[in-house]
Amino acid sequence: MTSNVFATRQFRTISIVGNGPVSVVDAPHIDAADLVLRFNSAPLCGAAGQRVDILLLNRARVYTSKRINPIALHRASEVWVNDLETNGQVDWLFEKECKPRYLGFGPIEKARKNLANYDPFQKSNPTTGASIIAELLDRRPDASIHLFGFTHQGKQHTHDWDAEKSWINDLIEEGRIVAFRTNGDPARRSQTAKVEYWARFLEMQAKHYLYNKLLHSSAETKGRIFGIDA
Repeated sequence: MTSNVFATRQFRTISIVGNGPVSVVDAPHIDAADLVLRFNSAPLCGAAGQRVDILLLNRARVYTSKRINPIALHRASEVWVNDLETNGQVDWLFEKECKPRYLGFGPIEKARKNLANYDPFQKSNPTTGASIIAELLDRRPDASIHLFGFTHQGKQHTHDWDAEKSWINDLIEEGRIVAFRTNGDPARRSQTAKVEYWARFLEMQAKHYLYNKLLHSSAETKGRIFGIDA
């Protein structure tokens, strides 16, 4: 996987923004980092901070299900997919608009190795957050990683939330990660940001309908993406 962001920019601090709440006190620290990475639906983009350099999706279906934050999609310099390219190519517009960079299973395997001491039977799959933390610790060991909105809990039973929480807490104690967990009112979008969100959302919906429903049948979409007759 090649990244223009990694190849052309130097950075000392990286903000990784999860999907949990972020205090209004901590929110300004997100945009102050040299690099801002958000993932999946990126609900806090436009609320807790405005910047996003890299948008990381655990699967392309996050985009195809239209659960993605349209502001994050519009502002991201790069879209990374935590999956193999053959698994991710499922949507004609996604490939055309996002020009995604596929990470393969490398970050997941790196996270699994880090979690081995906390999940000895390795029965669970690492989360997207754990995967990108492991990847950045490996690729940018000199950078300071700042975490926001990480609650280490969720509805997915395929993840070992306790193991990941213990691993992250150890990284914090070692000084390799800084976690922002200030109590206070959660950051929210301004009225202007809400208007931009819904304008971008309607634009994304219209594009999805136009390109995937009207201009390209499912058979043609597969042909364009995979180069075979469906």
